[in-house]
Amino acid sequence: MKVYLSPSNQAANLYSGVKTNEKAEMEKLAMEMKEVLESYGCDVVIADTGLSINPGGRSAEASKEGCRIYLALHSNAGGGGRASGAVAFYHPGSRISREIAEALVREIDQLCPVPSNRAQPVVNGMEPFGGYGLAEVRNPYAAKLVPVLLEVNFHDNPKTAEWITSNTRHIAEACAKALSKVLGISSKERTDQSIRLYKVQSGAFSDLKNAEALASRLRSAGFDAWITG
Repeated sequence: MKVYLSPSNQAANLYSGVKTNEKAEMEKLAMEMKEVLESYGCDVVIADTGLSINPGGRSAEASKEGCRIYLALHSNAGGGGRASGAVAFYHPGSRISREIAEALVREIDQLCPVPSNRAQPVVNGMEPFGGYGLAEVRNPYAAKLVPVLLEVNFHDNPKTAEWITSNTRHIAEACAKALSKVLGISSKERTDQSIRLYKVQSGAFSDLKNAEALASRLRSAGFDAWITG
């Protein structure tokens, strides 16, 4: 399994009560996650920090590198410094995307001593912006990747900001544990030998509407489905 980690590049998002920022902390988390995931037998690519999140940027790099999973790493803000809890955004066209999002939130919230007060911690990432969706959910999915955007906790809450900065390794381990549960991997086996994903062509159509109808039925049945021309 090859995983692409896309840490936030938002250096202007300062942490409350701690002299650091979202970009610095998520880059640290990406480095720790790379080490932990490699112990599970995963190949890991960390985004080129100079690349944008537009279609020709990070999602294109992930696709070129042969990655399957695209995990964007962010910290959150809002709620007047009182909000807490992990939030993960998934793509509704991918069952695995949602399962990973749910597992990430579950593992991180179990780890954090500050209870989550999120009413909706797992969110359809294509709902924001009037249905246009979040770029790091929309663009990787269009590139045939399985995307999840993770907000590990709130950096404008002093308690959770301090927790993020003091528990980078533990958060990385929780994320790896979540991925391992969904993808069926363990630290004692090589995923390229034990876990293989195959693509199956389900049909060929001259009419796009017929292709879209079949893709819709496959997604309803719980399969990831893409249309290529």
